[in-house]
Amino acid sequence: MIKRRNFIKYTSLGLTGLGFTACTNINLFSPKNKQKNGLDINSLEKPNLILGFVPNGDAAPLIIAQEKGFFERYGLTVTLKRSDSWEAVEKDLLEWRSDAAQLPYSFPMMAQLGQKKAPLISLMNLNLNGSAITLTQKAWEAGIRPSVDYFNFTDFEGGMRNYLRNRSKLPIFALDSNFSMDAYLTRYWLSAMGIMPDSEVELVEFPASQMGYKLQAGLIDAYSVSAPWNQQSVLNKTGFVTHISRDIWQGHPNKILATMDGWTRKNPTTTRALMAALIEACQYCDQPSNYAEISQILAKPNYLNLKETIIEPSLAGNYSYSSEIFDKYQKNIPDFTIFNHRDAAYLKDNDNANYPWRSHAVWLLTQMIRWHQLDSSDYPKEADKLLDKIYPVTFYEEVAKGLNITIPSNKMKQESTTAFIDGRSFDPSQPVAYLNQFSLRASRPQIFGFV
Repeated sequence: MIKRRNFIKYTSLGLTGLGFTACTNINLFSPKNKQKNGLDINSLEKPNLILGFVPNGDAAPLIIAQEKGFFERYGLTVTLKRSDSWEAVEKDLLEWRSDAAQLPYSFPMMAQLGQKKAPLISLMNLNLNGSAITLTQKAWEAGIRPSVDYFNFTDFEGGMRNYLRNRSKLPIFALDSNFSMDAYLTRYWLSAMGIMPDSEVELVEFPASQMGYKLQAGLIDAYSVSAPWNQQSVLNKTGFVTHISRDIWQGHPNKILATMDGWTRKNPTTTRALMAALIEACQYCDQPSNYAEISQILAKPNYLNLKETIIEPSLAGNYSYSSEIFDKYQKNIPDFTIFNHRDAAYLKDNDNANYPWRSHAVWLLTQMIRWHQLDSSDYPKEADKLLDKIYPVTFYEEVAKGLNITIPSNKMKQESTTAFIDGRSFDPSQPVAYLNQFSLRASRPQIFGFV
């Protein structure tokens, strides 16, 4: 259990440095209010919140914080607003109809650096990993198998590349957004096989809840999305999982807690209370004894509206790649989704999933430039300042100190050759050199530089 006594003395720190001009003397917790979990409700600028989410397993921290009373502990009364698309959730934030929301990691960067120029920011990660690529059963009939059947990616890629190219029409891959982390990882996966994402496949957008039906109807050939929607196709025997996202990039960020920069400036103490509640919920979600209960809660009609048997495998890590030979393709993957911390060779003891690594943002920026999704086709010289605004670390660091959570000494984390599916390492201090390594990119043969 988190030590709230430590949280008391940190919640009012750093406000001046962040530009806050109001509430700088607020003390979030008051001893005289112990009967309300130590929370002085009067110190919250806005105790009644609307939080947006899309129904998938990555929304578990928000849903569990609501159902298990973590929000209430911190004096928050929350309404969860369900939407079918990430764009709808984002629009509610941009128009201040929601206070904060679950969003794909990439959305704040695209909002600020893309055409919207909107001050959307990320406060913390809600989870790492948690997605997969599902193929139609026609691919199985053509001889393609789940990744676990192959010695390595090189063993897999030749057959998959031939399958994709020997078609009478472009294969159709569905995504829940062209700018989700699933989209960037799918592009990375395709290009690692020598497949150009923008010309050799057709990328289309559908809500996650529709993808299994589109696959079954033959309207798409594959889809990439967060759990548990891949397991739905596996258990219905309409498709099979080829790769899970952890195998494309081990420990990649997936969903975040997003809000508007102006909202945090107006509600600094509420921001910290919200983050503390969600960190507690993330810790709860990673306790094995809670998986069954979490699955029951997520299965409710107002949340995912799915059978528990579809939801729990992704939480517990008893993951099924295919129903063709069920025992053979059911694998134990305890780090399939990481909400706070699980044992994994690529994670250190203090490497909590919720920490907003700056190096994650650097990688994403290289991919947006690689596929020419921003106005600039070069890496910006002022990238550090831009990323500081989009993915501020101060909020998380202050809350983490109060909750006795160890903070990394360096925001930049190098990724070894074992982290990515193509065996390519990533040094976030050398983004231009990293970009120029890729033979497949939207602007080739242009050589990237700084602008």
